[in-house]
Amino acid sequence: MPSNTTDKPLISVIVVNYRVPDCLKEMIRSLQDAALFDKTEIIVVDNASGDCSQQLITSEFKEIKWIQLKNNIGFGKACNIGVQNARGEYILLLNPDTVVAQNTLSVAVNFMESNPGAGIMGPKILNPDGSLQPGCRRSFPTPEIAFYRFSGLSRLFPNSPRFGKYNLSYLDPEKPAEVDAISGSFMFIRRKLYTQIGGFDEQFFMYGEDLDLCWRIHESGYAVWYNPKTQIIHRKGRSSARNLIRSRIAFYEAMVIFSRKYRHKRGGFFPDWLIFFGILLQASLNIGTTLIGHFIAAIIDLAIINTTLMVGITLRFTSSHNPYCNSFLQVFTVHLLISASFIFMFAYNGIYSKKKYSISNALLSGFLASLIFFASVYFIKTVAFSRIVFAIAAPLITILLVGWREAIPKVVKFKQLVFSPDRVLVVGNGPVASAVIRQLEEQRSGKIQGILWSNGEPSPGEYDGYQVLGPISRLPEVIKNNKIDVLLIATDLPWYSRVIETLSKKRLKNLTIRWVPHEIFEQQKDLLPSEIKLNTFSV
Repeated sequence: MPSNTTDKPLISVIVVNYRVPDCLKEMIRSLQDAALFDKTEIIVVDNASGDCSQQLITSEFKEIKWIQLKNNIGFGKACNIGVQNARGEYILLLNPDTVVAQNTLSVAVNFMESNPGAGIMGPKILNPDGSLQPGCRRSFPTPEIAFYRFSGLSRLFPNSPRFGKYNLSYLDPEKPAEVDAISGSFMFIRRKLYTQIGGFDEQFFMYGEDLDLCWRIHESGYAVWYNPKTQIIHRKGRSSARNLIRSRIAFYEAMVIFSRKYRHKRGGFFPDWLIFFGILLQASLNIGTTLIGHFIAAIIDLAIINTTLMVGITLRFTSSHNPYCNSFLQVFTVHLLISASFIFMFAYNGIYSKKKYSISNALLSGFLASLIFFASVYFIKTVAFSRIVFAIAAPLITILLVGWREAIPKVVKFKQLVFSPDRVLVVGNGPVASAVIRQLEEQRSGKIQGILWSNGEPSPGEYDGYQVLGPISRLPEVIKNNKIDVLLIATDLPWYSRVIETLSKKRLKNLTIRWVPHEIFEQQKDLLPSEIKLNTFSV
């Protein structure tokens, strides 16, 4: 950061936060490790998170400029407010779920100063497995390009300049290229240009504003560049079903806005209704798939509920008196009542939430659902054709619904015991690293393959009973040679660039990266918690 408030920073980093303080912390720490951080200011615009984000961040990072908004006004509008308070020559619009490399800021500045015609630059963006995140360079969407994308032709022929145009997959990812657009997760732009074109169009609430900004940069006579000379990691966090569906809707709304705004400028010949229908069709398929994925537990419950009831009724009645043949409407009503009773009560008591689920809560919910079902059958006489079946089925359903939830973790734990344990590489030394090693040994959650020494001191041959495989600079080599499943980082020394360098060299399948939260290192040795909770993202 600049030495005092009167020094004008070279770079102003604008971050929009919404309920992700843990990600934001890691992003800020990676910036602190970067070259040119001493010429950088960080402005966080909080979109009315309503949590403890401000307290957590400002208490640790005193130099952060925090702008607290009363309402969630959208990403683009929040960025504009951040830029209005910025003083740097360059603006970096950065997502909080990113981690930058040590050379990211310096490479960005050098590139812009060496290319005066460049208006905005984006880096090579990596997924946590080291693969290229396709959206870091792309074309403007047209009906033709979108058709190739959604029909699967772009995946079948990624190297074709025609079919691979959506994400420009035919370009060499290791070579800089002038492109239509870059990802909104990292946009390095001249502040003068951002102000000149009016910043983000605020009619885009979320999504689409990055495409729109790149379009107007092209119109102003500047170029949009993809520059792989530096890399960042972009971790896309998991959201609840409600937030994810809302996010999907916002994305397709943005596509409609973008299409209407620029369709005629691109000389398109497709009518508005056809473009809108295509977006609506894709949105329906996408959101439908998302719903199925998030409500899979409820779908399994429905299958168990109705299968159990159907088996009970079939066994109770002979084929000539089977209600499924003679009284379908009444049987359908019974299935509807018992399904609604259990799903409603489970949802109401939070059984579909990991935080609220417990065996006792699930059993209580099943008992209450059974009472609701029995009461419904009692008052609707036409469906009370077998109280014996209902009396047996309801508690049996409760047992089965709890049973499958308890069985899956047991199966997973059994597989961990039967099959080879995870191969763990620990990076770090000192009291915290030793505590983490003991924790691994007690939990038997992985087999430690060795230790990487994190500081500059000469490394011993052994540490806490495990072989020291060398310094952290050997990270890529050690992971490759030892087929590591879990990379466990137990050091407070800078490690972000090492991990980014490792991922950029080789795609790593099924690798989990876990690290000790920074706050743990500030505690005294005798005050360390008995169980250290680790941050995680999986590959």
